[in-house]
Amino acid sequence: MKTETIGIIGLDKATASIGLALRHSDLGLSVIGFVKNRKEAASARDIGAVDETKGSLVKVIQAADILIVSTNVEEHEAILEVIGDEVRDHTLIIDLSSLKGVGLKLADKYIKEGHYIGAQPVLAAAWLADGGQGINAAKSDMFERSVFCLMPSAKADPKAVETAVNLGRILGAKPYFLDPYEYDSLMQGVETIPGLLAAAVFRSVSQSTGWRDLLRFAGTDFALATVSLENPDIAALALNDRASTLRWMDSAIEELGVMRRLVSEGDLERLSLILEDVLLEREKWLEERRKNAWAGADDDSPEYGAAGIGAQLFGFRRGSKKKDSD
Repeated sequence: MKTETIGIIGLDKATASIGLALRHSDLGLSVIGFVKNRKEAASARDIGAVDETKGSLVKVIQAADILIVSTNVEEHEAILEVIGDEVRDHTLIIDLSSLKGVGLKLADKYIKEGHYIGAQPVLAAAWLADGGQGINAAKSDMFERSVFCLMPSAKADPKAVETAVNLGRILGAKPYFLDPYEYDSLMQGVETIPGLLAAAVFRSVSQSTGWRDLLRFAGTDFALATVSLENPDIAALALNDRASTLRWMDSAIEELGVMRRLVSEGDLERLSLILEDVLLEREKWLEERRKNAWAGADDDSPEYGAAGIGAQLFGFRRGSKKKDSD
């Protein structure tokens, strides 16, 4: 069966960017989306991220040849359960939701038809600090010259994995294969901890005397430092692996303790040196991100090309149940 329809469950900045990239390609794919909020649905249509939106989750699932899922932790299990009941047996399910290890376990429980792969497209260097959030911040080149993390289960069909690689190629990203539990552990340091630090920064300001004036004058630095509070999964991510979260928190507190001591001692030279060293490391990271030359990124994987995804055939079937959209 030829890939013709892409379904998106959960329209946000990342998935709307994927929709834009797919619709800007020359593959002639139809992109449909499910979103509860009518305003968000209208925004997705207005910016061209989808051809249409539907108010029925089931209709999107049943119509999709490739189903892209992005949902918060609270709704994740319920969504995958519905997908398991309604998905067609050839459909590739690409799950972008936060907890990859949890997602894999839920897929094993509920997904008996279709082909499940956990994944995460990584923002390109140019868009790391733009500060934009939501559907209206989506860009068709959001993932160009970056990596597409793929976390297939051991039983994933090779053709399904190949199709997921092709999808990443359309986004302009290299495939990068990773264990889902390793991914979750790594995310504690670069997603969970920034969210908790953002909460601490905002609470320290908002609970201080004269906080209304402070917030009135707060600018870009404060806004970018606290933007991760918009991630609804921070608490769930923090508690998913408490030992790892506590290690990262202790490390951050230790670093803050060092800088607090230097401030207390009035040691301008040493504090400046620390900040300069950190800035150099940050610039090095951004340069590496721009070059996209990461160890482990699959530079030698076959160049399936943009046309590959449109031509991909799912001739295999897993299970006896067949569901076709009306």
